[in-house]
This record gives sequence, C-alpha cells and structure tokens, in this order.
Amino acid sequence: MKRILLTLLASSVALAAGAGTAKAETYSDSHSGSCSDTVDGWGYFYAYTYQYAYISNNKIESESHSFSFSGFLEGAEDAELLNGKDRKWLIYRSGDFDLAVPYVSDSGLFARDNRDRDNDWVKLCDY
Repeated sequence: MKRILLTLLASSVALAAGAGTAKAETYSDSHSGSCSDTVDGWGYFYAYTYQYAYISNNKIESESHSFSFSGFLEGAEDAELLNGKDRKWLIYRSGDFDLAVPYVSDSGLFARDNRDRDNDWVKLCDY
C-alpha cells in the first residue's frame, strides 16, 4: 500500500510540473481576395473579403475585416461573427447564410445555408 501511495504521489508531482510548462498556442494571419460566380439554386454573387485574425488558446483575441458583397450575398457586410474554424476561417452569420471567411491564403471562401441540417459548405472562391 505504501508503494502505491508513493507511486501516485510521484505521478501527481510529475503531472503538476508538466502542467506548469504549458505554453499558450497563438497564431495570426490576414488574407484578402475577390471573386464572382453563379451558384445553382442561389444565383449570382460578387464577394470581396479582407480578414485579419489573432487567435490565442482557440479564442479569437482580435480580428479586423472589410467585406463587400452583391447578389445573393447582398447585405452580408454586417454579418455577425460566430467563431473560428480549422485555423483558416472565421465564421460569420448573415440571415440564412453562414460564411467561412479565410484569413489564411489558399483556404477559399465558403458559404452554407444555415437552415440546411446537412451542414454542407459550398466553395464560392479559391482565394
């Protein structure tokens, strides 16, 4: 019994020491791009996005953006920030659409109908 208690105590000390050395995971980037196209069922759109994000411990600490949309995305300039996704996009909601706006190059701009339970994202732009 004494050996088990000493083993548990040693393990606890090792875990506590390791926890004290953890570093905050932070990253930031920015990206911009524009495109236009037609999406089946939704119609024509034009999109320009600039997005900067600073993320620390999976929390959006700072962000800055500039959007310009037309077509079925008209009015999405005032979209509400929801969260981040996969260290590439910030997710915004505007009416029936959610937008995945890239802050990392070559990630693409995506949209989805947030009433769709399948959660299918449609790639709008390749930037």
